[in-house]
Amino acid sequence: MDQFFAGGGALQVPFGADFFSVAVGVLTGAIFACDRKLDIVGTIVLGLVTAYGGGIIRDLLLQDHGVYFMEYPEVILICICLAVFVFYFRGLFRHTGQVLFFADALSVALFALAGANKAFACGEGFVMVVILGALTSVGGGALRDISVGETPGVFQRSNFYAVAGFGGAFVFAAMAFAKAPLVLAAAACVFTVVFLRYLSVYYDWKTSDEADLTPKVARGARTAKHFCAELFRRATLHRKKEPATRASWFRHRKD
Repeated sequence: MDQFFAGGGALQVPFGADFFSVAVGVLTGAIFACDRKLDIVGTIVLGLVTAYGGGIIRDLLLQDHGVYFMEYPEVILICICLAVFVFYFRGLFRHTGQVLFFADALSVALFALAGANKAFACGEGFVMVVILGALTSVGGGALRDISVGETPGVFQRSNFYAVAGFGGAFVFAAMAFAKAPLVLAAAACVFTVVFLRYLSVYYDWKTSDEADLTPKVARGARTAKHFCAELFRRATLHRKKEPATRASWFRHRKD
């Protein structure tokens, strides 16, 4: 278990897990490019953007000893080869929807873990750990969509994606700051993201694209106004009846 820990108590995510998430990012980005009829250059670029975009944003915000993807140029070459393979053999991925969905959910979970863990290791507070974890999990996909002139999917009505990444990062941060073993925090983070992704698809839960509460608040204000007016009316009637009641009581005592 020593491989899971680094100096200062920070979790050291195994290189294989990092490579898996990057590889899945390349595959999904390259398939996305092929579906939009981009050429081989566009396929490679979108594959790399999807795989590394979130991590680059995280590292630029943290300003922590360079950008992660530049430390492993050999991995970049492998990613380029994967993107080229997808470009020339797109048909092999037409009937792998379920496999790719699970791989993508797991990739999002690992990206969320990597972002939250690095922020925690750099000494960031609870809020920034959650934000950077969520940002790392969906940043690549958002940049991919922007690159082709589309509104990022995470900003539109859809099944839980950014919500799942946020949930996983929140769980990791809560457990890490509660001094729980970081291995358990990492496992809980990955499980939360994958679970939320599958749950939202199974029950077709989607984020709302319109939530204007103005009409409801206005109706509530009118109801409260009428309620208060009725209370005031009844209180006024009660005060008017009270003196007459007392006078009749006194007359009854005199009799």
